[in-house]
Amino acid sequence: MTSIIVVFDFDSTIIECDSDNWVLDEFGLTEKFYKLLPTMLWNPLMDKMMSELHSQGKTIEDIVQVLHRTPIHPCIVPAIEAAYSLG
Repeated sequence: MTSIIVVFDFDSTIIECDSDNWVLDEFGLTEKFYKLLPTMLWNPLMDKMMSELHSQGKTIEDIVQVLHRTPIHPCIVPAIEAAYSLG
């Protein structure tokens, strides 16, 4: 059985930006997002933004490609791998 490690980053320690905003910025939805932000809670707003991406024909694969370009410090991956190797 393959082992899986899941790492959460809620304070921009691992990636050097907010991944939600990164995706929206890369697809040109920044202005729409900030216009709606004062009127909606975060999760419903992100649902709406993902629906907008879908309506524009964006796929999960398109989002994955954007996430692959997320800025990350070069020491982070080896640090996660080292933590994983320690159990």
